[in-house]
Amino acid sequence: MGSNTEILIKNIVDLPTLPQIITTLLDMLDDPDSSVRDITNVMGKDQTLVAKILKLVNSAFYAIPKRVSSVSQAIAILGFKTIKSLVLSASIIGMFDASDSDFNYQEFWVNSMGVGTISRFLILKLSGDPYSGCAVLHPDTGFVTGLLAGIGKVVLEQYCHDDFGQIIARARDEKTTFHEAEREVGAAGYASLGYWLAKRWNLPDEVQIPIKFQDDIGQCPAEHRSMAAVIAIAKYLCRLKQYGHNGDFDSPPAPPKQAAVSLALSKDTLPLLTSGLAEEFEKTESFLSMIRSM
Repeated sequence: MGSNTEILIKNIVDLPTLPQIITTLLDMLDDPDSSVRDITNVMGKDQTLVAKILKLVNSAFYAIPKRVSSVSQAIAILGFKTIKSLVLSASIIGMFDASDSDFNYQEFWVNSMGVGTISRFLILKLSGDPYSGCAVLHPDTGFVTGLLAGIGKVVLEQYCHDDFGQIIARARDEKTTFHEAEREVGAAGYASLGYWLAKRWNLPDEVQIPIKFQDDIGQCPAEHRSMAAVIAIAKYLCRLKQYGHNGDFDSPPAPPKQAAVSLALSKDTLPLLTSGLAEEFEKTESFLSMIRSM
């Protein structure tokens, strides 16, 4: 983590924290000894959260044929990991207030949800390929990691406003990525800030570390490299399809090479993987619209 990032982190004293009930639920959903009854009892203390989760579970995103009417039923059908991704999604989006900058928060969250959805989609598609490294990844961990991949940009925008403006202006003028522009400006790194925030929220290493190395796959520890590569490919596909906007202004001609190599992707396999993207983006729009209406 660079010195500028460390200085910024030390100066941040009022960063939003996850509500206590959310933190408790996330810990329980990570604990193999937790029971469905334990989780439903805790979640039942916040009926607003229960209503949100059930609304999302019954959305087109999951396409469950029969209506789910209880949290215990939702857990039985979808499992702990998926419920965890829903709890996080419902809590994080809208946590940061938009300010008077050029940064379009609405487009940012569209892009973030897109990266999360496509990460989940790629893992499901690649899980049968032993060479891709995705067989050991959970789709809903991919969703959460993709959703939070750009969260460090929000930290920069809120707490280092001038640097953020310079980064956006340089990225726009030079038609480059946010990552390249922030290096030229010498600002704190968004990926390291995202890693720090995920750590502060006590999210698992399988989420934290891929966020940190999403732009530098080769330096990512081997056990987390496949997830970092999935996130990088999902970001590329969202830029390619112009789905939302996260501060990148480049037009990438090909997927990031390190990510493609890590996932054993060839020029022939990528089109096969992306054949269902339009449907996934439609699901994302529906899912995000529901969260915003809650």
